[in-house]
Amino acid sequence: MFGQPLLDWPVWAAVVTCGFTAQVFKLVVYSAAKGHFDLAILTHGRGLPSLQATILTCLLATVVMRSGWTSSQAAFALVFAVIVIHDTVKLRRAASRQREMVYHLVASLPEGGPLHRRVADYLDPRTHPVSHVVVGMLFGALFGLAFGLRSG
Repeated sequence: MFGQPLLDWPVWAAVVTCGFTAQVFKLVVYSAAKGHFDLAILTHGRGLPSLQATILTCLLATVVMRSGWTSSQAAFALVFAVIVIHDTVKLRRAASRQREMVYHLVASLPEGGPLHRRVADYLDPRTHPVSHVVVGMLFGALFGLAFGLRSG
């Protein structure tokens, strides 16, 4: 596989490479923003770009480029991508509402309790805003288009 031209890689290899490239991009962006290099970012699923959107859009673009829109593989990839990306965006709204409710509950408790210290981690946003999903979809689509065609 690694001795072959990139365009001859199997679909799964192109998608895994796309996901890894997105995580490295995320590492560079967040390290530049924070001013220090943090390898832990490579293990985060959240952040810009959305890893779910990147991988599934790359899968869809690669399958469409190799099999066409009318293939059953493209239909499966499209349905799978739409469901997961929809749930990613929908989860963002639900998680935001839940964080607000938890914040109001904790704010009504006496100050300095053990719950105040522990709840800060739960209020940390761990979901994707729509902009992260859109950037992930663009990243994945461009990567999939670049590696979707076979050479020859």
